[in-house]
Amino acid sequence: MKSLLKTTAQRFGGHLYSRGSLPTGVNWLLDIQRALAIDRDPLCFDVGANVGQTVTALRETFGGAHIHAFEPFSTPRALLVEATRADPRTTVVPLAMGSAPGSLLVQPHEESQMSSLATTTKHREGSDPECITIDTLDRYCASQQIDSIDILKTDTEGYDLEVLRGASELLAGQRIGYVYIEVTFMPNDRQHTAFAPVMDLLTIHGYRFLGLYETYPLHFFEDSSVYCNALFVSSAMRKRSLAARRTT
Repeated sequence: MKSLLKTTAQRFGGHLYSRGSLPTGVNWLLDIQRALAIDRDPLCFDVGANVGQTVTALRETFGGAHIHAFEPFSTPRALLVEATRADPRTTVVPLAMGSAPGSLLVQPHEESQMSSLATTTKHREGSDPECITIDTLDRYCASQQIDSIDILKTDTEGYDLEVLRGASELLAGQRIGYVYIEVTFMPNDRQHTAFAPVMDLLTIHGYRFLGLYETYPLHFFEDSSVYCNALFVSSAMRKRSLAARRTT
């Protein structure tokens, strides 16, 4: 049956992969799972959770994951709360993460996934500015008595470097295992976070660049909006992964 499905897919110009045979660099969560370095119930932070797209992906890959989903804007957060109402292992947090605690008056974007503390263009008609409360990952983890994070995903439309700067203690202590962050390679793209300073900051703290994911915009979008996602791993997590692979 498997051979028949593969042959049929090839006849129509496709290729059929099983979950186990999917090449590295396609599915970031599957690559993390296959690295064998974290437990089946990891602690995951989703910064810029929007309506729960990454929460769903985390739950599908790591069924027992404990997820803290940060969404400061009220409209997507209401949908996120509803979507996770029956999920006791997901905590919705009505905060933005940044480099320092504070607050900021922000006009939501007309498309909720593009609302940002870094830029305020194409405002949603008829919407009022929202007062966004900002905390840091270091402070939040201290307040929640969280010592380490297995997976940190951040997608805050150009504010991600501030998110990382607010995690300086966690990063310096190698207490974040994997960092998955939206990046751009275009100097004039203010809607996304430049790759180079992210690479510099994480490298200083001993993190290794693993690859780029969801690269469709790099090939087919206009130059002003060329972005994708980058995955990094801490040196400590990398050593655990290599050790686990040697014993299997």
